Amino acid sequence: MTDIETRTPAGHVPALAAVLKAEHFPTGERAALKRMALDGPAPLAFHRFVLRHIDSPWQSESWTSEWRALICSLAIQRDGGFDPSKPLGQALAEASFSEHRLERLLAATGETLRSLALRAARQLAAKGIATDWRQLAELLFSRNPEIREAVNRRIARDYYRTV
Repeated sequence: MTDIETRTPAGHVPALAAVLKAEHFPTGERAALKRMALDGPAPLAFHRFVLRHIDSPWQSESWTSEWRALICSLAIQRDGGFDPSKPLGQALAEASFSEHRLERLLAATGETLRSLALRAARQLAAKGIATDWRQLAELLFSRNPEIREAVNRRIARDYYRTV
């Protein structure tokens, strides 16, 4: 794959969700990715997963924290938990995610954002609600303030349309 064809982090999500829910994916690897902490040493399963499934330009150490949050969020979902027809904001509303928690999530950056994103993913997993995880990827990986605001606005609108 050339750099021109490199997927965005959000573009990786459908394939990553499919790999994680596949019957042939090792149970021990999935369990390690589910239990993975957002800081400290990453499990070998994470490094293997990144090398096998993430396009090389996105394998830079500068993106490791975001990949940890996203991959862990996907790994904890039942049956992959990916539904491209259900926006993240809608899924959060259906999971009774509070307005206060949504506001904190959308205002957060860095370590706080990754931690709150993983909490939201856990709440969706606990309720068995699948969603379009590409929006979480956009939230985690966006470093451009205008793009980040557009992502926040889309998530908030979908949340309030559902509440």
